Amino acid sequence: MNNFEIVGAITGLLCVWLAARQNVWTWPIALISVICYFIFFYQIQLYADMWLQVFFLGSNLYGWYEWLYGGKNKSELPVTRLQPKQIGLVVITGIITSVLLALYFQSFTDASYPWLDSILAAFSVLAQILLTRKKIENWIIWLVVDIFYVGLYWKKEAHLTAGLYFIFLIIAVQGFWEWRKSMRSPAPVV
Repeated sequence: MNNFEIVGAITGLLCVWLAARQNVWTWPIALISVICYFIFFYQIQLYADMWLQVFFLGSNLYGWYEWLYGGKNKSELPVTRLQPKQIGLVVITGIITSVLLALYFQSFTDASYPWLDSILAAFSVLAQILLTRKKIENWIIWLVVDIFYVGLYWKKEAHLTAGLYFIFLIIAVQGFWEWRKSMRSPAPVV
């Protein structure tokens, strides 16, 4: 087992668990995970996933700020839903980005599984953007993406990471239900 994978998995599990509970500490802990996974994915030639970690680095900093100050009057951001047009935009953007990434990685790198890796990376970016804005649909995308990541990482013999993404599946379901419940709860009176 690779030390970067081990540290990345432990901190990754913790940050996703915290995100499901809407705990702002998800963001700084995620920074450790993405640095470790950037190195690990480079080592196993999953370049779309490697560059995805760079995006996650920036989005973790952004999400940290948004969760603290992105709500009304610089207050905590509440959980909300996407509008139907926004859902369509997410799907179309994911498809176009997937194709562009896959064509690039297939043509210009020695990437393992350029199409699957690119599709999963593209939709991971979209899920992460939705997570930073506390859109409940992020958990649905993560659920689908994580199912495929389990198989991809198992095939690449990254068994610890495959196991981690299996746990992420469970946390995605839990996160969806927790966030849905918080949407129904009345806002606390300040």
